[in-house]
Amino acid sequence: MSLSTTMPATVTALPMGTQLSSSASASGTNGVLSENDFLQLLTAQLEDQDPLNPVSPSDFAAELAQFSTATGVQSLNSTMTTNSGMQATSLVGQNVAVPGNALVLGQNGTANGAFSLSGAAKDVTVAIANSAGEVVQAVDLGPMGAGNQTFSWNGQSIGGTTLASGTYSFNVNATSAGSAAVTATSYSVVPVTSVVLGGQNGPQLTLGDGLAPVALSAVQQIY
Repeated sequence: MSLSTTMPATVTALPMGTQLSSSASASGTNGVLSENDFLQLLTAQLEDQDPLNPVSPSDFAAELAQFSTATGVQSLNSTMTTNSGMQATSLVGQNVAVPGNALVLGQNGTANGAFSLSGAAKDVTVAIANSAGEVVQAVDLGPMGAGNQTFSWNGQSIGGTTLASGTYSFNVNATSAGSAAVTATSYSVVPVTSVVLGGQNGPQLTLGDGLAPVALSAVQQIY
């Protein structure tokens, strides 16, 4: 074969965002490039290059680097997904603090809540309301420092009556030494009953007492 009919040298770079799959069945489907596809393209490129104008070592190294980086990211993502799934399943049966202001009064007659203060407070009061929005109790916690805090409610009303178990809500009012309002972020302390794996947003925690499921990343603290 004459040199004039030899195919010119080409450098086949991986397109930005190309995905790699270790499964050959993924070849050519939805823009997914398998390892076999990559090796076949690379072999064909080396076989068909112009002997008088071969692929430069730097271009060849760049292609291998793209392949190595893409496979490394895929491996890292797989490891992170596995680890997060294991972490999520370990929370089943435990209480976690997640964004919200639900206060679950259990059969034992107590309820626990949590919140975070943006600064030190001279006085902190927690107002507890029933499902109708009526305030049934106000718990004075006194002075508290900045950061995460917890409180407990004995399930009694302002008049001393023991209230029925169920889900209540709470609101935190905090003031500084200068009587200025201190920002308080409320957290619901609820049990994790089960975990749903395989979702696009990672593991989802199913919460007790009818509360909506949350992502693992929503957990602020574990009790």
